[in-house]
Amino acid sequence: MWRRIISRRNLIRGGASLAALGLVAPAGRQTVLGQVATPGATPGTGAEGRMPIVQMEREPVFNGSFISPLVEINGNVEIGQRCFIAGNTIVYAQDGMLVSIGNENNCQDNAYILASESNLHFGDMVSIAHQAVVEDSVIGDFTFFGFRSRVRRSEIGEGSMIMHQTIVEDVVIPPGRITPVGVRITTQEQADALPELVEANDQFKEEVQHVNVEFVEGYTKLYEERGRAGLEGVGANPQTSWNPQYIEPQLGENILLEEMVRFVGDVRLGAESSVGQRTSIRADEGTPIVIGRRARIESRTTFHALQGTSIEVGDNVRIGDGNVIHGPVTIGDNFFSEDNCVVFNATVENNVVVRTGATVTGEITVHEGSIVPEGFVVETQEQADALPQQ
Repeated sequence: MWRRIISRRNLIRGGASLAALGLVAPAGRQTVLGQVATPGATPGTGAEGRMPIVQMEREPVFNGSFISPLVEINGNVEIGQRCFIAGNTIVYAQDGMLVSIGNENNCQDNAYILASESNLHFGDMVSIAHQAVVEDSVIGDFTFFGFRSRVRRSEIGEGSMIMHQTIVEDVVIPPGRITPVGVRITTQEQADALPELVEANDQFKEEVQHVNVEFVEGYTKLYEERGRAGLEGVGANPQTSWNPQYIEPQLGENILLEEMVRFVGDVRLGAESSVGQRTSIRADEGTPIVIGRRARIESRTTFHALQGTSIEVGDNVRIGDGNVIHGPVTIGDNFFSEDNCVVFNATVENNVVVRTGATVTGEITVHEGSIVPEGFVVETQEQADALPQQ
């Protein structure tokens, strides 16, 4: 178990330190690594198993998939089997367009799935992480989209990984490639130069698939036992092999929760805190998620953690709109992040400021009083040590 956890912590980092992580494949390697699907998955079969979603009749369990009742679906959308779509995601097809979601896709909280100018077609076994946006594109089987990644008008080849805060526009990403964190890829030359995956990347994606297929089963059971009330607001986690017991969130006194907030499982929020609209704090995989007193968390922020890890946040934190705080992570007192930041797999000491659009990722420590500049990516200890101080 601990080897799997360490592997997942490293693999999801991506970023400029690809070579240091062993993610760059040998030169000249042309084949795409094979994937091992969950039994019953049918990669590469196009529309097989997909059914159009009829809004007036939509239930949380549809075509063998789980779609949170907090998901917004508009227009012509079809979905395959054994998919998991988390709350406050928006799936939108403009008039005359189609969003086609394949078998065993998973889409995490606050993602945007949009067909605005052309059809959006997903293959099978696609993973879309928190706050990602995928628009007007063709997506191959067994692909992965990291936190707050942005893909528009592009083709993503089978097996590829688009990492956190990366923007991809108007290109074809060849099969089996991985992007760094926080880059912008807008030319075909950039896309063709991306490094190739190694087998360990496929192993990570397979683990993501298995977790989310089990979520389909767990959330379906939760719905059968507790109805829609068990899928909205503040409530217990689904029962899974790693979290076999129902655990309810614990909220301190004088808590303010705005509309469409979702708390799941062993979440512990300190007194005199507030949480903005559509924020999701899900302790259904990694657990617990502990946030101290007097937290001010704005809208459309997501807290989540990898299996076997947790989140610990100190007192008096201020977290802006659209953040992703993903465990394993420890954050000290008086933390302040502006909008659209990612903090993952790091230790952040007291009195740290993270400016708009910045990313902190990796097994690193951000020292007390540091400032992470706007749009900056911190993924090595050397970068963290060189940050300006308040």
